[in-house]
Amino acid sequence: MQAQRFFFGVFLLLQIVVPTLLLAGDHDLFVKFTNPDKGMVKSEVWQNTPIKYDTWAKSADIAVALDQHLYPTFLPMIKTYAKKHGLDIALREGTCGTSEGLLNKKQVDIAGFCCPPSFTDRLPGLTFHTIGIAALAILVNPENPVKNLTTEQVRDIFRGKITNWNQIDPAPEKKRFNMPVRPIGRLHCKTRPGHWRSILDNEDLFSPSLIEVGQISNMISVVAEYKGAIGYEVLWNLTRFKNDGSPKVVSINNISPYDSATVAKGKYPFYRVDNITTWDSPNLASIHAVELVNFISEKSQNADAVFSLVSAVELRNNGWKFKNNELIGEP
Repeated sequence: MQAQRFFFGVFLLLQIVVPTLLLAGDHDLFVKFTNPDKGMVKSEVWQNTPIKYDTWAKSADIAVALDQHLYPTFLPMIKTYAKKHGLDIALREGTCGTSEGLLNKKQVDIAGFCCPPSFTDRLPGLTFHTIGIAALAILVNPENPVKNLTTEQVRDIFRGKITNWNQIDPAPEKKRFNMPVRPIGRLHCKTRPGHWRSILDNEDLFSPSLIEVGQISNMISVVAEYKGAIGYEVLWNLTRFKNDGSPKVVSINNISPYDSATVAKGKYPFYRVDNITTWDSPNLASIHAVELVNFISEKSQNADAVFSLVSAVELRNNGWKFKNNELIGEP
């Protein structure tokens, strides 16, 4: 009898505690960074294997793979740096997945990511350097009169709690937009924190009516075409794929993603983190690579405004948390 009462008590407690924890996770506990002290365990053979370039970088002094944001941002600077220092720098444009694969194969000295590293990205001997952040703009169709949403409204839209735009009250100009919501998602880099996961932490939390797209250009064209659509993308990609459509950017909590000074203060909730890597193990480290990363970090403040990059220097000045050169927390 006592055992039955004990298990019944535990059962009642779980009915209270578990839903509370799930609710908290659904609304508040959005993991934006991983622990820099925890990473992958690799065999001694792997750790002792040296860097060996693939054919695209065979004769290079430095092999670099950058994601689709960092590549165009720093390509002109890297070319200038290479010419000034008489270096052959092989550059490859890719994605976070490309960078992960090349690092695992030990085929590059430097790799770039548009997300904070996942646990599996943290390889032995690998160091992450944050270059900056880029605001993740929330996009709606140009005919949608909504100009501002709260963080919670965005989350409620993507989780399916808000299903019609006329539920957004008060509507601009006191005129409601009677149109079903069509959430659009590009669920890239699912194992990495931040980016779209700062809206909802995993794909299971999104509405069953979410329309998934695979390409950045699709995100822009679909939101620009469907009146009830809502999506997200960094501002640079709106410029990059401007021929695919012109969705409208809305403010979040009355803050525009174009307001880089306010984004730098940590007031804007959705963003990507741009990181690049170096190897620090004696058998993998390259002085050329370290000096190039230092150069890129220094010049990040001078990146063309079209890329909407808030540099690590600006983040430090506004109290963001770093461990060495890696961003690990908000102000």
